[in-house]
Amino acid sequence: MKTAAALLLLLAIPLSCTSETVDKKESARIAFEDWVRSCVDGDAGKVFAGLSDGNRSGWVYDRFEESDAATRRWRGDLTGPARTDLDLWLGVARKRADGRQEPLPQTVMTHPSLKALFTELFMRDAGAIKLQMSRLAVAQVYGDDSGVTVAVKNGLGSTELYGMVYERDGWKIDAHRQPLTGGR
Repeated sequence: MKTAAALLLLLAIPLSCTSETVDKKESARIAFEDWVRSCVDGDAGKVFAGLSDGNRSGWVYDRFEESDAATRRWRGDLTGPARTDLDLWLGVARKRADGRQEPLPQTVMTHPSLKALFTELFMRDAGAIKLQMSRLAVAQVYGDDSGVTVAVKNGLGSTELYGMVYERDGWKIDAHRQPLTGGR
């Protein structure tokens, strides 16, 4: 009887690291490492596919805020509903000074020219991206209800954090925090 009571007590205590949590963290780690490999290999299509909708939206907004010439040209070349939706989204995003709060409309998100723009800009900086990403080594993976955080050593003595979320068909890079230093 004491054994049964002890067993019930153990079952009632929530485990901090269930197999579901471990599987989630492990699958996110694998997806992150695949994404990094795509960055190093210069596969812009896979890198783009590995970004969350929020990350893509923020990326587009940042390119407009930088007055990037290729992004301005891309906007000028868009026509129809995608152009109208982009302009409406951009107006709201600029008013809020935030490109992530409201994601890009689906007409823009799924427009083939968005991936082409990303590819153009990615390839422009491919050498620097390859150098930076080839230094990364996963140090730890944390998971909670909102997603997974991957802490990586960047080869320069600092730690960077990548936030990941599960969207539609897999884990996506949702956020990146620049190197954290060990000092105060």
